Amino acid sequence: MKAAKKKFTIVGNWKMNPGTLEEAKGLLSIMEKIAKKAPRVSVIVCPPAVFIEALSRGREKAVGFGAQDVDRRERGPFTGAISASQVKSAGAEYTIIGHSERRADGDVDAVVAEKVKWAFDAGLRVILCVGEKERDNHAHYLRTVREQVLSAISLVDKKDLRSLIIAYEPVWAIGKSYDTALSPVDIHEMCIYIKKIVAEAAGKTEGLRTPVLYGGSINFENAQGILSDGEVSGLLIGRQSLEAEGFGNIINYANGI
Repeated sequence: MKAAKKKFTIVGNWKMNPGTLEEAKGLLSIMEKIAKKAPRVSVIVCPPAVFIEALSRGREKAVGFGAQDVDRRERGPFTGAISASQVKSAGAEYTIIGHSERRADGDVDAVVAEKVKWAFDAGLRVILCVGEKERDNHAHYLRTVREQVLSAISLVDKKDLRSLIIAYEPVWAIGKSYDTALSPVDIHEMCIYIKKIVAEAAGKTEGLRTPVLYGGSINFENAQGILSDGEVSGLLIGRQSLEAEGFGNIINYANGI
């Protein structure tokens, strides 16, 4: 019997783009058409929070919606903050937490852990970003990733981990050419390592089940090798997710594997 094809998750993180709601609607319309023709791929887009409700309202489920971040508090006098329950009510099903850009702005591990807890409590699925700033010859970077994962899931019940996706995002590799960054073999090894960390905290079943995505300067050229040989569950894509043709090519390639 022929083995079933692997199902990938491809997440587009739009960051603070595009500039207007109309532009966002146009980009989403293209993504939906691509996603409908790629049944083996779960496509998730994470637009700016102010666009989530307008984009998700009345839409078919060809594309899932996520927030790019949530606050570590549920409600209160916190000007500018957006809670997990608020983005959930706006139509989001997922949220990214712990992205390297948020960590650079002060989200230490304890803050990430609180955000993860509130997100799960609100009924969101969490895309947890982890990754080292630099690599060293003594493999201390492995300890960094381990501490990020264990801290992030320290406040949640084991059952909540069924809604966890981990995105490995080596900060040092962002912006580099693929030849000087990580090979698919390196990425595969990190996926195994991350699953072992989850297993350490929650048991072998949860460790094996946890999807691990890769994020780090993804384009169509390097995505092919990562998806084919990196043993990842999918990709977290930034800049390329704003380019409909390139993002669509990645989705179509994943659907064909």
